[in-house]
Amino acid sequence: MPSPIYCVIGAGTAGGRAAISLRQRGFDGRLVLISDEPEAPYERPPLSKAYLNGKVTRGKLLLQAPEAYLDQAIELRPATAVSSIDLRQRKVQLTDGEQILFDQLLLATGSRPRQLDIPGASLEGVVTYRTLADADRLRAVLESQPDVVVVGGGFLGSELAAAARLQGCRVTILESQGSLLAPLGELVGGYCAELHREAGVELLLQETAARFRGKARVEQVLLRSGRALPCDLALICVGVQPNSELARAAGLDTDPGVVVGDHCQTASEGVFAAGDVASRWSPRWQRRLRFEHFDNAQLQGIQAAQAMLGETTPYDPVPYFWTEQDRALIQQVGLIEDSDEMVLRGEPQSGRFSVFYLQQGILSGCLAVNRFPDLAAARRLIPVRVRVSAELLRDPTVDLRAWSEQAVESAEKS
Repeated sequence: MPSPIYCVIGAGTAGGRAAISLRQRGFDGRLVLISDEPEAPYERPPLSKAYLNGKVTRGKLLLQAPEAYLDQAIELRPATAVSSIDLRQRKVQLTDGEQILFDQLLLATGSRPRQLDIPGASLEGVVTYRTLADADRLRAVLESQPDVVVVGGGFLGSELAAAARLQGCRVTILESQGSLLAPLGELVGGYCAELHREAGVELLLQETAARFRGKARVEQVLLRSGRALPCDLALICVGVQPNSELARAAGLDTDPGVVVGDHCQTASEGVFAAGDVASRWSPRWQRRLRFEHFDNAQLQGIQAAQAMLGETTPYDPVPYFWTEQDRALIQQVGLIEDSDEMVLRGEPQSGRFSVFYLQQGILSGCLAVNRFPDLAAARRLIPVRVRVSAELLRDPTVDLRAWSEQAVESAEKS
């Protein structure tokens, strides 16, 4: 009987971790890992943080050394594009004409930056940011200290603005909403806005770009308010969209991510999806979730590998992500958007505080600013749905870490 063939399309964190995990868990068939980037699989978070500012080397980004894929008999196919997937004949068609048959397939195609559809968006110097190659180009450009306009004040836009400011650039952020980092809420978003202002970043809230002006290269950004900003470099950071076109063309359900169940499986037997592109049903939160964060990509890639090998442990972790904003490390665990009560612990002016989010007295999420013990407590409490009072969360004399350990132990015994 011929050895099975497993194919992974996409060699970001999810795809790379899945391939490595398959070998670690004993899969000994043919394993093909296809990447449209020329590099071996790497982690993206440092691209807008430590790598951009030269504090992390290129080698530190890699999931493992390139030669390790050879040692593990993983057929890494860098700089390779897929044109189509035939689910009936179980084959992947590459753009160079090669066909790869598969017994099981993992779609880890990730996401790509959204573009701006306004005049001048194709000028040189108007760029999006996603890949290691993007980071290398931006590092070189920032050395000349250009006037930088960041369109979009979300996580990526704010991190890139901070990195550019550290290089001595004049930086302006345009954000169409009324606060910076809107998903974090007004309190934390406002705190971050003040950090950026103190660092010398100009924030223009409720403002958008109408067009880019320049001859061969961008020279100005014209705002909808009529103001014109000098600009040598425009960083477009207005979100991402999942790379689900291959899946949709193959007949898989998308929404727009690839629809999967709680084992990362699609409706087609032997076909799975993980990472940014996967839209999964969460029993914990009773909704479909699609996350574009490192923690999800890493964990779900490993979970998909387990599912491809027949393991059926459901994937439904408590969401977690982090962002670095100037001197603040901001971490979120759980979900915060549907809460009915918000509780502040600590003082924002101290630079160390947390915000807890409750739904009918049950903790659903926490945002911690330079305050890891509170985040650790929330991470314990959320899965077991322990009821907790706002007064207790707010009380600075309560050791939340110790209290959470006792509360979880009691809940598990009951």
